[in-house]
Amino acid sequence: MEIATKHFGNVNIDESKVITFEEGIFGFKEVKKFILLYDQGEEGGPLVWLQAIDAPETCLPLVNPMNWFTDYAPEVDDELIASIGDLDPNVLDVFTVVVIPETIEGMTTNLKAPILINRQTKKGRQVIANDDAYEVRHNLYEQMKLMTKGGE
Repeated sequence: MEIATKHFGNVNIDESKVITFEEGIFGFKEVKKFILLYDQGEEGGPLVWLQAIDAPETCLPLVNPMNWFTDYAPEVDDELIASIGDLDPNVLDVFTVVVIPETIEGMTTNLKAPILINRQTKKGRQVIANDDAYEVRHNLYEQMKLMTKGGE
């Protein structure tokens, strides 16, 4: 299946990889079908793109927060995410939305509202973490700098 995308032009996608967000995503409640696109092939590069299937202009940059915040473990109500299926870590991906402003030093990620995707059921849901330890605009640039330079 070919879709139009915001950053990659027209791309062919495997329909079996389409992810359904029955509740939509915050700010995009009406958009339900998405695909994950990668800059450098699957699992390559720090960013993953959550591209809407039927809304080419809707494309969100995501990161796996555990790659940058090793102690990230948000508390989430199980009943909120039961609709996506088993919460087995072997089939569950966790992402956070990234905001990239004009100056990269201001790049943030939303640790308060992770996006959970069950690879087995192909269902996703964005949730709000119960803990106050996570911010909506956590500086990702500084954390990436620390992690890539070994904490220098």
